[in-house]
Amino acid sequence: MVNKAEFDIKMTIRDMYRFNLYHAYHNSQGILSIVLAIMICVIAVLTWGDIDMAYSVLYLFFAGVLLLYIPVTLRGKSKLQVEKSPVFKQPLHYVIDEQGITTSQGDASATMPWKQVYKLVSTKHAILVYGSRIRANVIPRDQIGEHYAVIFQLAKEHMDGNRMLMKEK
Repeated sequence: MVNKAEFDIKMTIRDMYRFNLYHAYHNSQGILSIVLAIMICVIAVLTWGDIDMAYSVLYLFFAGVLLLYIPVTLRGKSKLQVEKSPVFKQPLHYVIDEQGITTSQGDASATMPWKQVYKLVSTKHAILVYGSRIRANVIPRDQIGEHYAVIFQLAKEHMDGNRMLMKEK
């Protein structure tokens, strides 16, 4: 079996947006905003007709703001990140092998040995390589082709189960 995956990644606004959404809704603040919006909607429905119509509409308006604010602002933030960052102007070259994960672009190159990978997470659309609790490299799955199986196997061999949150497919 091949123990090396080598590919290029070009970050898109869509990929960055998906990553930002993942982070926004996989923490307590994102979950709380959804729960709060649902609670406000329930209150609006339960009190509909019992209170002034303006209050019911206001409840629904605030629920809508809670549900739409994060995705809309993250869309703008993602666009700015991709368009303004010099790192995303050119493709990033990745080599993932027995030594670790090497990222290069132009003359610059950095290798993160497997023991320094904080966490590896796969989502439906990306592989997230965390170097720390808050810093991650985003590898869009649609750009790695058949290399996913190799990355999964290497991560399985070199990482603890609680730090490797990847599905086999």
